[in-house]
Parts: sequence; C-alpha cells; structure tokens
Amino acid sequence: MKQRVVISAASLNQLPLDWEGNRFRILEAVSDAQKQGTALLCLPELCISGYGCEDQFLAPLTAEKSWESLEKIAASAREIVAIVGLALPFEGEVYNVSAIVSAGKIQALIPKQFLADDGVHYEPRWFKAWPKGRRVSYKGIPLGDYRVHFAGITLGIEICQDAWEGEKRLAHDLARRGVSVICNPTASHFAFGKAETRKALVLEGAKIINGAYVFANLLGNEAGRIIFDGDAYIAHEGSIKQQSPRFSYQDFTLITSELDLPVREDQGEDVISFDFKLPSPQSISTVAIPAWEDSASKKEEEFSRAVALGLFDYLRKSQSQGWVLSLSGGADSSAIASLCSLSIQNATAELGWEGLKKKLHYIPLTLPEKAMSDLLTTIYQGTVNSSQNTRDSARELAEWIGSMHCVIEIDGIVKGYKDLIEGAIGRSLTWEQDDITLQNVQARVRAPSAWMLANIKNALLLATSNRSEASVGYATMDGDTSGSISPISGIDKSFLRTWLLWLEKQGFKGLHLVNSLEPSAELRPLSEKQVDEEDLMPYPILNTIERLAFYELKSPHECLEEVNKRYGSVFAKEKLEEFVRRFFRLWARNQWKRERYAPGFHVDDYSLDPKSWLRFPILSAGLEKDI
Repeated sequence: MKQRVVISAASLNQLPLDWEGNRFRILEAVSDAQKQGTALLCLPELCISGYGCEDQFLAPLTAEKSWESLEKIAASAREIVAIVGLALPFEGEVYNVSAIVSAGKIQALIPKQFLADDGVHYEPRWFKAWPKGRRVSYKGIPLGDYRVHFAGITLGIEICQDAWEGEKRLAHDLARRGVSVICNPTASHFAFGKAETRKALVLEGAKIINGAYVFANLLGNEAGRIIFDGDAYIAHEGSIKQQSPRFSYQDFTLITSELDLPVREDQGEDVISFDFKLPSPQSISTVAIPAWEDSASKKEEEFSRAVALGLFDYLRKSQSQGWVLSLSGGADSSAIASLCSLSIQNATAELGWEGLKKKLHYIPLTLPEKAMSDLLTTIYQGTVNSSQNTRDSARELAEWIGSMHCVIEIDGIVKGYKDLIEGAIGRSLTWEQDDITLQNVQARVRAPSAWMLANIKNALLLATSNRSEASVGYATMDGDTSGSISPISGIDKSFLRTWLLWLEKQGFKGLHLVNSLEPSAELRPLSEKQVDEEDLMPYPILNTIERLAFYELKSPHECLEEVNKRYGSVFAKEKLEEFVRRFFRLWARNQWKRERYAPGFHVDDYSLDPKSWLRFPILSAGLEKDI
C-alpha cells in the first residue's frame, strides 16, 4: 500500500553564531513548508549555529546556545517533522548531529559518522565521528545510529560526507535495514561543476534504497571564504522531482514535492517511533530551473553567480557600506568591478529595489539608477608609466557600470619616496640597478589613497591579485594585495581573461577596451612595453604547472615531462625547462606572500590559500632542485 506524502527541502543563508537570525530563518522555512502541507522537511547541516564556526565549536557557549535554539525550534514544529543540524557535546567530545523535531519535541539525535577532512574541510579538528551501530540517549532523547519511524514512513539520515564514502556510504547500510526516505542535511561548498556530483549522489542514494532522497545545502557566503550553492534536491523513482535554483539572494529557498511512498511498519532496537498524522497537501509551489543551468558556458555562469553572491553576502554580513576598488584598467580589477556590478544587478533582479534596500538597510541607498555609485567607488591612480589605453579602459568601465570614479596622479608621491631614500643611501635609484624597488614603490603608494576612500566610506577595499600571480608572487605586498578581501585570488588568470571576453558578449559593453589590451603591470617605463607573460611565462603553462604540482601532487620532474608533452610543439625543450624551474623557484620564495593575502573565495577544485586549503613551509629548500 502507498500513501501520498509531501516532502520539502530548504537551503538557508546562515551566519555563524547568529543565534536569533539563524533561528528566525529556520522557523520561516518551517512555516512556509507547513503552509504547503509538508510532512517532512530537511534543513542544512549545522544550520542552527552555522557551519563555519571554526574553533567556536569547541566553546561550551556554542553548545549551550545551539541547544537553547533547538528547543525553541522544536516547540514550534508541531505539525511537521523537521531535521535541523547542531553541534552536540557528549562524553567529552563534540558531535555533528541532526535533530529530528516534531509534535513540539526533540524526537531523536542522529550523529554524523564520516567527517570531511580534506580540501577546505577540517571537521576532525572539532568533531568526533560517531561509531556505526552505537545507540545511547542524551537528556532522555535517543542519540545514535537510529532509523526514525512515523506515519508509515521510515527515515534514515546521511549527513553530507556520509554520502561521499563510496561503498561505505550510509545509504547501503540503511537500505539493508530498511528505509523509505533518506534526508541529507549538508554543507557542501561551491566549486566548479560540483553541483552535478551532488546531484548524482542524490540519484544514487534514491536508487540504493529504492525510495526517496532529500538533500538540503547551505546558501551563500556564510563565513567569509566558502560560498555555498544553495542547491536542494528531492529525488524519487530515478529522477529529480524538484530542484532549487542556485545562488539565490533570498534568506532561504524551499522546494516541495508530493510523492507516493510505501506504508512501512518498522520496529526494532534501532527504530525510534512516534505518532504523527500526515497533513493534508495544500497548494504546492513549483520552482523553475534557470536556463543558464543548461548553458554551454556553465563555468562562466557559475563563476559570475557564485562570486557575485559571495561579494554581496560579505558586504551585508560585515555591515560595510560599499566597496572601494583601485581600477587600473587591466583585467583583474576590471573583473572585480564587473562582479560588483553583477552582484547588485542580480540582487535587484531577484529581490526588487525595495528588497535590495531591505537587505542593505544600513546603507542609505537613494535611487535604483544610482545604486552602483552609492555602493562602488573606483579610483584610477596614474603615473608616467600608465598608458592612455588603461586610463580609457578604466573610465569606460566605470561609466558603464555607474561607479563613483576618481582619477588621481601619484608621480609626486612616488618622487617624494624616491628622493627620501636616495638621500638616505647617498645615491640615485636607477632602473638598471633598482628595477624591483622602483616598480614596487608605485604599487605600494596606491594603497593609502584606496584605504582612505575605504575608511571615509566605511567600505570594503577589494584586493586585485589572482591565483596565477599568487603562485609565483607576482604581486606587491601592501600594494595590489592590499584589501579587506581578495575576490579573485581563487581563480587563474587564463580563465579570467576568457571570462571577461564571454561577459562582454553577454552585453557587458564596458569591457570592450580592457579586452583589447595585453595584461601589463605598467610599472616600468612605457618605452619598455612591459607584459606580464614576458616577466613570467605564458599563463596557460604557469597554470598547468601549478595544477600538476599542487593538485595532482606531481614531482617537479613529472611536471616538466608533462609540460613537454603538452607544449613541446610550441616551445623548445630548454625554454620549457626554464619555465618550470622559474615556477618552482618563485613558488618557494613567495610562500610568505600567500600567508598574507586577504581572505579570498574558494571557487575551483583547489586553492592556494594556506589558511583553508594548501599549506607549504614559509622557509624551505624548495623544489626546483628536484627537476
């Protein structure tokens, strides 16, 4: 016998340690689900506290506030079964737990059995993995490896990593024990293409149990570095029945589906049963999947939407009143200016003007057409080494997106520092003898002006370095690396250039001039025609070496062999060896710079951020000798 059951999943945009705000968003999602006649609602992992609490998970206060919120949420969940996540201390350890709440009570606590411990995830630092088959109680509430039975439905739980373990994933064990539904509360970060992997796991889970699978992820830039897609899925009978739109600017998104599920009568020592009457189905909202999800330019679309949302959430959650950007007219700063513009465009398109003002209620926004000038200040800081092309490029883009644009000349400041040091050391500084010094002083004296504007406006200063530059230290500390956040430090230069060309084709006409320019730092005299790739190596080769060495963990010699295979028809063997040696020499020399970069967004399947992904000694003998 089968019965009709309404099931929902909600993605939440939470903030670590925001007890009232997080609880409010949870209860709003519960309320909206109940209005649709939902029987079972899955909410994301650790949504009570926020996933990104870091070492605060070890603080007793976090556990106390989490439990206090859980009790309040449970009291409101009377005609629904809801799954909410929290950190729970037990017998001297902390566990990542999903609580089952219904009928005004906490019915069961199901802990996570597999912890994420690679890439950006460090869960074993805070949590203990729950042993398979262990079942105890906490404050009289069942705690452990339980199934939950209500209204003829038997529910199993996989919490995020529990589903990523291949043959060991919990769905296999739950299928043997018998369940009709699995809910997966998750906190799975954005990376290019990762949503398709998650969707495949959902479909596989539904197939394993021959039942329904419900998946709910976090949404937005929760804690600073990691962006969550906000994808939620309901799968049944071999297909995705409902799927949430990703990268929403709403506080939460909700999907609902009405499924035919078999009536089960399960019992046993691993089953927690409670009485529950299925609500009557109400008007169920359907959600359309945006056309861009099927775009041939999926990576470009994902980058645009993920980083734009990341910037917006960082802005509002930090209570900053805008962004300040040193707009050089080059690719990096132009990409960031464009992403700021997309952020406000996307937010306004989804929320409306009044909704945008509500989200940014602490900023005195005036009119829709002035939103960008209210929120983004750009500054071009020229020297005798700046070309007319970059001046025009910066002006064109600033005018097109509508930023408040300032232009100043800094030759006098550069000369002042140069004169001071020449007097101190008793000789003149020359390009032949002091090339790096004379380049870096230009980059560094641009920082104070940008910081002044950021201070005046209580705004975020956006640093402009990309991942390719970070790998070889092609950036000036306290110059172009200055900033509150570094939005593109997780992406390579080659992709940025491709993305800018793509964005122009989408109608972003302000990028016409920058897309016609060869990347240049413009720090040497114009007569030298400085080009980034001549200072370093072609960016595609640099990116290839970086990925081989620090994602695929190839030895320097293996990197050289692979580079020869890929580029041997274009460059001489000796030249390619020179590139590889230069990369590893510069990599080891510049770890200290990577340690000092402003926080950046994780967008690719790997990153160079030593605080969240890749650790390397600041002092080392390096790897160049192993080529």
